[in-house]
Amino acid sequence: MAASKTQNQGLPWLSLGLFCLAYGVFGWLVGSMVPTWESWIFDHRAFFFWPINPAIASGMAWSLGGLAVLLLMLILVAPLHLMHLLFGSWLRSDANAFVSVLTWAFVAVLLISWLEEFIRFFVLLSAGMLCHLDLQLRGARLWQVFIILTGLGLGSFAVGGYCFLHWPGAIALWESPFFTRLNALWS
Repeated sequence: MAASKTQNQGLPWLSLGLFCLAYGVFGWLVGSMVPTWESWIFDHRAFFFWPINPAIASGMAWSLGGLAVLLLMLILVAPLHLMHLLFGSWLRSDANAFVSVLTWAFVAVLLISWLEEFIRFFVLLSAGMLCHLDLQLRGARLWQVFIILTGLGLGSFAVGGYCFLHWPGAIALWESPFFTRLNALWS
């Protein structure tokens, strides 16, 4: 009886709101990294087969963030297919198992070394998994979940990037001397 009630409740607004917030913050963070990416792309323009000017470098930098959102949506939609492709018959022999243990140890070292970047990735992934589960519990099909999450993810990413371009110092308000003193009083 509870399952039928859940399927008829409409959209999961709380999880969708958290999803949009996470991807909006990701757009803001990408917006803060775009100048670095632009300069790298512009400095290495000899690697590309077309002429690169600053506007093209900016578009390519923003496209990298959009591609990251699309890649995350694909990972969310096809987790079982990806697991089967990655580990299907790989662990059947001892040599393959040994190589996979070494590979996962290397991945663990990378994860610990770049913990801040992986935490951002895991926040995006967990927000997507929460929405994915909520939408499927409400009866949405896999392609509907993909379209909803991709649209909301790209839209929130774009809004976060737009907000960074127009109000780049708004988050710095929390690092102002007033809030630093207020935080010191609470500690």
